[in-house]
Amino acid sequence: MIARRTESLIDELVVILDEEIELLELKRSQLADLSESLVAADDEAVEALLEQIEQVERTQTATDLKLETVRGALAGVFGYDDVKALRLSVLVAELPDAQALAVDDRRRRMAEQVGKLRRQHLQTAMLLVECSRINRKMMECILPAEETVATYDATGTSLWRSGTSLVDKEL
Repeated sequence: MIARRTESLIDELVVILDEEIELLELKRSQLADLSESLVAADDEAVEALLEQIEQVERTQTATDLKLETVRGALAGVFGYDDVKALRLSVLVAELPDAQALAVDDRRRRMAEQVGKLRRQHLQTAMLLVECSRINRKMMECILPAEETVATYDATGTSLWRSGTSLVDKEL
């Protein structure tokens, strides 16, 4: 029979793992919303999302601290000198069936959410890189380098004033 203190720690761990899963889902959702706001060029929405992301990171830090505290207590209960050696997969093997199923379910759901978050992060990063490339190309068209551009009409008359661009600039 599992000791009452250990059972309490496992219950606390399950609650914290649920919080971690919710945070992972929220982060993925925020990245998806950020992508949509970037495509829509909605600066206000982007600013609001960036503030929300900062707030979620503060919540994540607090949740990580709680998780490390419970993890340290469980490492002591199960006789692990190195807290990092007590991973969820190792803990599942140490627990009775009911607690093992609860923890393993959370472990699997977290792994699934981490995969989704990674994919969304990659998509958002690729979108940002593409936006940057497009912006750079647009700026090169509007503010060309000091290259000579020559265009002519059908009679051979120069239409382009060399050394000028669509916008006056000063560096």
